[in-house]
Amino acid sequence: MINTGSFEAPLARSRFDTRQVPKRDAMALWRDSINVLFDARLRRSQDDGFFASVDAAFIGNVALGRTQSSAQDFDRSRHKLARDGMDGFLLQFYASGKSMSRRGSGETAGPGDLYLIDMAQPLATATSDHDHLSLVVPRRLLEGRLAGSGNHHERVLPAGLPLVSLLRETMTSIYRHFDVMNASEGAATVSPLLELAAAAINNHVREDNAQGVQRALRASIRRYIDSHLLDPALSVEKVMGEFGVSRRTVYRLFEPLGGFSACITHRRLERAMDFLRAPQSAHMTIAEVAASYGFTNPENFSRVFKKTFGLSPRQMRHFASENRDLTSDILKPDSAEWTRWIVQLGR
Repeated sequence: MINTGSFEAPLARSRFDTRQVPKRDAMALWRDSINVLFDARLRRSQDDGFFASVDAAFIGNVALGRTQSSAQDFDRSRHKLARDGMDGFLLQFYASGKSMSRRGSGETAGPGDLYLIDMAQPLATATSDHDHLSLVVPRRLLEGRLAGSGNHHERVLPAGLPLVSLLRETMTSIYRHFDVMNASEGAATVSPLLELAAAAINNHVREDNAQGVQRALRASIRRYIDSHLLDPALSVEKVMGEFGVSRRTVYRLFEPLGGFSACITHRRLERAMDFLRAPQSAHMTIAEVAASYGFTNPENFSRVFKKTFGLSPRQMRHFASENRDLTSDILKPDSAEWTRWIVQLGR
């Protein structure tokens, strides 16, 4: 008998492995891919056998994936925070290897431990060769489930805690079922997974109400900025009116990100860079691109752009054009899909 049942969409899945590309291209391609989350640097020479791989899936409104990689430093500087506007949590379990803070603070996350990262806060870590599972969760999906409003950034919950162990086993089981799971089945796992994650975290909540309120308000303002980024009238006064806060409060909230104006400038530069790298920008002059993204002075736009990204707008466009075919041949569209997921989740 022919099965006439309804079609079930497959799980959205993506794989990336530097061992499948020329050795000379491996690190550059990895940096380009991981840059959506971190700036990465090797802790030893690339000639010593660098590799990195990601096997990830988009399940419901979260992303779950396994990463295997050589030892690296991973950073989220204040400059990067201002540029990318990521606003979510990263929950990691190391199957092997470890991660530790390079700032002399925080704990070391080893095999089995639950490691929490707040993507809206600075980070500087060092890892050994490692194999870990990562769950990327938008703040809006997890923060409301957490008791209190503590600062959860760079927290390490010991592997032996019962709820941590249960969460680790659940994430591992979901990952192992990627090959046989469809999209609706994947989505059905999200709510219980997040409830379990919250239960594990709440078992060791640290109270810090003031920081929690400030962080939530800053995240809301950043989302407002992103949605009005190309509005010429976007200003601190607009934000003050929208959120009912004082100028001093806005400036204080954005001081860790380099300042309110700097945050807007960097986000506009990021959007302009994305546009310049796209084929659709070819018909526009640099001055027209600058004006489209809120820069009335094209010379100033070019100067700030080069200072930020290391290339002039014209060089960026040329570089993207020269390398577009090579990049698409090496990565393939689905191999870079996880990068687009993270951007979607984090903003």
